[in-house]
Amino acid sequence: MATLAIVAACTGGQSAGPGTPNPATSPSGSADASSAGETPSGDPSPTASSGDTPTPIVPSSQPGSPSDSCSESDANRVFFRQAAASMAWSVYCAALGDGWFVDAGSFRLANGGRLEITYRGPDGAQLALVEGNVCEGEDVETCAPRDAVIAPATFGDRDGTLGRLANGLVLDVDRGANPSWRATGLGLTEEAFRAICAGLIAVEG
Repeated sequence: MATLAIVAACTGGQSAGPGTPNPATSPSGSADASSAGETPSGDPSPTASSGDTPTPIVPSSQPGSPSDSCSESDANRVFFRQAAASMAWSVYCAALGDGWFVDAGSFRLANGGRLEITYRGPDGAQLALVEGNVCEGEDVETCAPRDAVIAPATFGDRDGTLGRLANGLVLDVDRGANPSWRATGLGLTEEAFRAICAGLIAVEG
């Protein structure tokens, strides 16, 4: 099973809330951008350690691949491009402004593939994306919980359903299917969450 992980700040392996990625430690034989020599000198290492510096997420104004807007970090761009090239479904990343950074993320190829990534922002805000085989055989109410349906909303170029959780907001596309796409927002207004989800970028491999 191939796995690639990118971690900009150590999470301690604890989940931050429903639908929030909880990236596992890469198994033996897995690759990360640091061990593969893909992280430029001076950039934060994408491997977990308690002393890692968060990588800021700043939308790019430079022309080029859609993944250029995912972040100004070369390690993050490599992560998303490799994921997109490896999956049979569309991979999405967020283009966020000042104060946001990638907290942790990983993808694996087994069972149709799955990508998880968590972004943290100002005042404790958080955005989590889970894409691909989101449920992995679990009951949909367990793997993709929501307390109430609000209205239709967009996830990048896809139509989805906006819902509410006890502690945040959630947007699902093809909920329970394989593949499906799920965004969870904590500490965000509905307007801000809708705008972020609408601006999600389909990455080219």
